[in-house]
Amino acid sequence: MGAGSGRSRLLWQIAVPLAVLLVAGLVAVAWQASRLMRASHAEQISVQLASSSALVEEVIGDRLASSDHAIIDGIAKRLGKESGLRVTVIAADGTVVGESDGDTSVMDSHLTRPEVAAAMETGTGTAVRHSDTLATDLLYSARAVQRGGKLVGVVRTGITLSALEAADRSLQRRSAVTVALILLLTMTCGLWVARRVTRPLEELERLAEGYARGEVARSQPVSGSIVEVQKVAEAMQKMAIELDSRIAALVAERNEQEAVLSSMVEGVLAIDTRERVMAINAAAARLLDVEAQHAIGRTIHEVARNASLQRFVGEALRAETALERDVALHGDESRFIQAHGAPVRDAAGQRIGAVVVLNDVTRLRRLETVRRDFVANVSHELKTPVTSIRGFLETLLGGAIDDPANARRFVEIASRQADRLGAIIDDLLLLSRIDQESEHHRIEKSPTALKAVVAGAVEVCRPKADQKGVRLQFQCANDLRAKINGAMVEQALVNLIDNAIKYSEPGFEVEVEAGRDGEMLWLSVADHGAGIEAEHLPRLFERFYRVDKARSRAVGGTGLGLAIVKHITQTQGGSVHVESRPGSGSTFTLRFPMA
Repeated sequence: MGAGSGRSRLLWQIAVPLAVLLVAGLVAVAWQASRLMRASHAEQISVQLASSSALVEEVIGDRLASSDHAIIDGIAKRLGKESGLRVTVIAADGTVVGESDGDTSVMDSHLTRPEVAAAMETGTGTAVRHSDTLATDLLYSARAVQRGGKLVGVVRTGITLSALEAADRSLQRRSAVTVALILLLTMTCGLWVARRVTRPLEELERLAEGYARGEVARSQPVSGSIVEVQKVAEAMQKMAIELDSRIAALVAERNEQEAVLSSMVEGVLAIDTRERVMAINAAAARLLDVEAQHAIGRTIHEVARNASLQRFVGEALRAETALERDVALHGDESRFIQAHGAPVRDAAGQRIGAVVVLNDVTRLRRLETVRRDFVANVSHELKTPVTSIRGFLETLLGGAIDDPANARRFVEIASRQADRLGAIIDDLLLLSRIDQESEHHRIEKSPTALKAVVAGAVEVCRPKADQKGVRLQFQCANDLRAKINGAMVEQALVNLIDNAIKYSEPGFEVEVEAGRDGEMLWLSVADHGAGIEAEHLPRLFERFYRVDKARSRAVGGTGLGLAIVKHITQTQGGSVHVESRPGSGSTFTLRFPMA
């Protein structure tokens, strides 16, 4: 059973995890046993040291109480030699008066030794620490000596830890040998068992490869005593015979499906009578946001999470004639689909399912919506000043013309409305001219220094900024050049700066900057005004779209300024973006390819 790329044989998939588990388990057991043995050994030694300290206390306690120090040192050396322990006798003031392994005259006070301090406080004390006198680690046990209810000193016994460490090393060596032997034995048995399992599977593989080559008639018995493998082999043989009898029908059905799908350029779904997907082309997969290979065999309810489309498919499966319906798909981006459904029959005239053709008409619907909105908006925008002019003229004709003061006021208002009407018409004509020139490729573009364009736009808007008390700042490097129509880009910048000034309070600042980002150049206009709610940003560049209609008209806007900016930018091969938060101002950015 050969191993493919990124795969391994079943034998090793069984053996390797088994070995890892065994090694981990045995090492954990050995390590825990070593810890327990060390702790037990240490406890045993501690008990022995405590007993030794008690014996030493019995031997020298009276002499320590009588301050017979000369004899005490000799007794300590004799006891230490006989027991193999370190014996130390300390007076109540910390002076060492007896030491089996050293000279008491050169030893300092032992009052601060942990085991001695503990013994003086509680009666007994133990510690494991390094001995400066012997230059090795020892386990100490100290015992307080009292006579007549008075502390007269401390006796201490100690033993080096080398014996305990030697026992630990011996245990570790024995544990390692035991682990290795158990692992070797277990892996040998595991490999033998794994081989008994994998051998019949390899024969199953050879049998399946024979079926793949068309050798259906050959019957190859599978050896081994595993009942499950035998059943799998028998099932494979039955399956091969059944598949052989259906190959012709499957080929014919596949050709029929491919003929239907290849003749369609729209999204196509073939659904069987159980509402399962039989075929789906790439266009339908994109519309439904699924992978084509994963959709085959799944129900329409799993593939298309849209109740309207699901109902349409159900109706198409039951219908006798073709159906048509508009369906809205809601996802990250809403789409409008024109769905056509028709029943599909086999050669005998039996219904085998339905074909659903999906045509994405989102762009057409949006264009229709934009057109309707534009007609409604332009009608409204033109009607407002016309109605105002007509009303004031009728007032004048009704007799107000004979009142010079009111007549002049009415004429001035009508004149302002006429100017506004003219501005709207001028902007509409400008948009129309931009569209026509862009469509016929009559817009002349040449490498242009951005600084001159920015400076020109700023100077055009500076008088209005000064009049309102808004500071106008700009920054642009001399070497920035883009292939653009300078006059049109300057007009776009004027519109953006003019808007920023309109919606900035006196004393605020409007910043105009230019820079480079890779192969793109950018121009930005930032204000610190009231900002724009996020819900308005996607539609901000539509014609006549206003965030605050009352304020927009009050400051004299036509509702077409940003639409002009967008169209000009697109004719230059660029794009426009806006970032804004309520209360933090807005930043409009134009991006163009470098010259």
